[in-house]
Amino acid sequence: MSKARTSKALIVFGILLAIGVITTVVLLCISEKNPVYLDYMLLSFGAVSLVGVCFQIYIKEVVIKEKWSEIPLVGKAIWWFIFTTNSLNFIDQFMTAFIFR
Repeated sequence: MSKARTSKALIVFGILLAIGVITTVVLLCISEKNPVYLDYMLLSFGAVSLVGVCFQIYIKEVVIKEKWSEIPLVGKAIWWFIFTTNSLNFIDQFMTAFIFR
């Protein structure tokens, strides 16, 4: 994979993450005045976690590939911890927004 394509993917993930974070913050500020926007804020926060999970999968499967075995155990544990917490946060936010409200 060429560096140009990799850097384009990183730029796209960065833009998606920035849009999600900005949207979450704006909706959080709006939901303090009008609680109706709280569900939208939870969905936006879940979307940020989903982008994070997709980014981690991209990094592991496309960028690192066969070098994954060369990463120390501590690095793998940190990667799996971040992946698991982002996944669980995504599931929790969407379940809260759609099922429990």
